[in-house]
Amino acid sequence: MSTTSASTDRFPWAAMTAIGFTVFATVTSEFLPTGMLPSMSADLNVSTSQIGFLVSVWAATVVLTAIPMSLTTRRFSRKSLLIVSVGLFTVSNVMASLAPNYDVLFASRIIGGLGNGMFWMIATGYVTTMLPGQWRSRGFLFISAGANLAFIAGLPLGSALAAISDWRSGFLIMTALTIGASVGLYFLLVPVPNPHTETPGEVHSIVRDRSFRMVLLGVSGVFLVVGGGNMFYPYIAPFLIEVAHFTPLTVAVPLAAYGVGGTIGIVVAERLGRKPENLSRNISISILYMASMMILLNLVADSPVAAIVACALWSLGFAVTEPLFGQYIMELSSPRLRDFAGAMRTTAWNLGIGSGSFIGGVLLVPFGITALPYIGASVLVGGATVALIARRKERALWAN
Repeated sequence: MSTTSASTDRFPWAAMTAIGFTVFATVTSEFLPTGMLPSMSADLNVSTSQIGFLVSVWAATVVLTAIPMSLTTRRFSRKSLLIVSVGLFTVSNVMASLAPNYDVLFASRIIGGLGNGMFWMIATGYVTTMLPGQWRSRGFLFISAGANLAFIAGLPLGSALAAISDWRSGFLIMTALTIGASVGLYFLLVPVPNPHTETPGEVHSIVRDRSFRMVLLGVSGVFLVVGGGNMFYPYIAPFLIEVAHFTPLTVAVPLAAYGVGGTIGIVVAERLGRKPENLSRNISISILYMASMMILLNLVADSPVAAIVACALWSLGFAVTEPLFGQYIMELSSPRLRDFAGAMRTTAWNLGIGSGSFIGGVLLVPFGITALPYIGASVLVGGATVALIARRKERALWAN
């Protein structure tokens, strides 16, 4: 791993706070429709599954554009690109808040997906370059905290606003937050060197890299875990309303519990990741736990209190699993493959979101919403299988 950093003496609290706040604003913008499905569906006179597809088109845009953007924007300032990416989120949120129909709302999600792909293409590498080795784990904690704060506060807030006022007010608030995030990045973020190490001829050498197959294994695991979870998660609000009998206002409570569980999961993941030689074992266990909690939520949905607890436990499992898979990919990739591995992981993440929510929407009508946890859990078992397949090769790597 490169040790190049832009600062060495003190941890840049202000800069990392700006990045963490930006992550909060962008993640909330991405998943905001999941907390407002019923009201958006009724207002625009479209089906619940069509609103769920808004998450799919966002993710599909990232999948199709992230790698090409990484190749075409390499000569530009990383800081400038970060600010531009957040600006695209702002444009997306403005369009969504003013959308007169579903088509305009759909187009706004494409623009947001472009910003999302650009942001995550740069953000983790930016933090790695900006911080010396002793500060990087703390830096990435800010990124994880921003994402989980979105689930703790951002999504429940959107759900509550949709019930009290209307769903458009949620996107207006996100417009203000993304503008604030852009201002914070501009004034607080220090510029970093622009690392251009890949040329077109090096793509073939990347594929021939000895760690490439291990990276592919990890990336496929990320895809299955995110895809399996998102066969159910985008439809969690209508599930809680229809099956667990929450109201459009009180559904914010289990959504907040989901965020709290995710925060606890980050701490657990950090501890489980301290011994890289145990990564595959810990990943497989956490995936099976996550699958079990999805099924448990369906089984206890008749009890609102039990449903709230199950939401938190399910989220805890996901918050443990995905970071461990991310660490697995970075630990096993060779130094020259790490940037490419990070891009592949981002693509797999969004491909999992898009395909999972799309398949969930397709299966929602013929099988019903209560079937989605079981279908998603079966896909998660595939992710656990990937982790077990990797176990022997991982042991050999740590032995060397």
